Amino acid sequence: MRNERSGSGTVEHSQNASDLTAGVSKVAAVTLGFWILKVILTTAGDLCGDALSLSLKLGYARALIVVVVVFVALLLAQWRTRRFVPWLYWLLILSASAVGAEISDSLDRAMQWGDSAGTGVLFGALVIVLGVWFVRRGAVRFAPIVTRSDEGFYWLTAVIASSVGSAFGDWVGDSLGWGLSGGIAVNLGITLLVLLLWRTSRISRGALYWIGFVVTRVPF
Repeated sequence: MRNERSGSGTVEHSQNASDLTAGVSKVAAVTLGFWILKVILTTAGDLCGDALSLSLKLGYARALIVVVVVFVALLLAQWRTRRFVPWLYWLLILSASAVGAEISDSLDRAMQWGDSAGTGVLFGALVIVLGVWFVRRGAVRFAPIVTRSDEGFYWLTAVIASSVGSAFGDWVGDSLGWGLSGGIAVNLGITLLVLLLWRTSRISRGALYWIGFVVTRVPF
């Protein structure tokens, strides 16, 4: 019986180790360069969404369909890779931002929920997804991402976090009347607070990362 238990324990340990180390991380390393490029592409994605819905006059519903199709196509390509592909990862960040912007605009404007209600609902959705991720996987991760489950949660969270960021920017700039400069100041202030908490507190690094993900954008 001892040998059987010992063997079972060895197999279980091996499976757990394999689950965590079977592949290399499929997301970018979190560095200063990461955040700079993330701000640029997230902002560009937001503007792309506006270009489709407003400049090209597709409307929010059709623009949302377009960006979702693009995002899903890129995600399927990402899903099939077994390594980090930089151009694919960053295109996904851009398209996730476009999807997030159109979700936000659809709720706030097309469905006339308003900026404050839209921001609240989307923030609630973000908290729920992070909570489910924690319960299912035992932690909220951001890097490295080496399992299919974490990869799925990562991109779902990226889309919802982008939606929150877009709605929050509209709420601060439009509903509160603080404009673009006020929105940038608020986002920058929250970003600096997240950085301070990252260095000085024991708050979950995963939670701080995703808060930072929400606000690291130019809130057009």
